[in-house]
Amino acid sequence: MRVVRNAVRGFSALVLVASVITPVPAQARCVNVTQSHNGTDFFYSDGAGGTAAYKVRLSVEEWQKKTGVKKVRIGKIKTTCGDWFIKYGLPHKQCVAKARVCF
Repeated sequence: MRVVRNAVRGFSALVLVASVITPVPAQARCVNVTQSHNGTDFFYSDGAGGTAAYKVRLSVEEWQKKTGVKKVRIGKIKTTCGDWFIKYGLPHKQCVAKARVCF
């Protein structure tokens, strides 16, 4: 009986020490990136929304080069566009693209 009790105590102590020593996994740091584009769909193959999303990816690439971060994970790029309006005689719309970028 004592042998079993001592074995359980020893195992419990080992689990306690292992749980204290085990490092906590590092969490990714994330930032929100927002870009906008005010344009017409005539000059861009993806339209104003696609151009705003492209600007998000481009700004992340520039940020990577500036900071030296090698690996980033870009979440889903959400694009919202406003109503059409006339500017310079052409129909335009204002689009905003947002993404969460973790590194």
